[in-house]
Amino acid sequence: MKNIVLILLPTFLLLTACNGHHHGTAEPVQLDNGRRWQANPETTSGIAKMQAILARHEEGPSDAAARQSLREELEAAYQNIFKQCTMKGEAHNQLHNYLLPMNPLFEKINGADAAESEAAIRKLKEHLAEYAAYFE
Repeated sequence: MKNIVLILLPTFLLLTACNGHHHGTAEPVQLDNGRRWQANPETTSGIAKMQAILARHEEGPSDAAARQSLREELEAAYQNIFKQCTMKGEAHNQLHNYLLPMNPLFEKINGADAAESEAAIRKLKEHLAEYAAYFE
């Protein structure tokens, strides 16, 4: 039951946190006519916090308990981005296109298969690094 709650909570927060903005399925992130979108400072700091959490994880143990803790920390930072969502218009839509693909990665981080978990962590790290290509 606890795992189901952990899986559904980020999705619920995504759908309710941005004060009624439209949230469909994610599409690939697009630039603003070749330019990066302006993000609110809280979003940028939230992404930086997630990157720092992953960097700390690389230096510590990678057992099941450590992966569970990692997932919880990452999801808390992720949910905080949605709580502080002030972006509007197409920049807001593109931010959600960027953020939504993280959900399935969180689900795999503390899975039973350590190799799958580590692959999800690597993919999340790569995804977070792409933030600066789309947002400033």
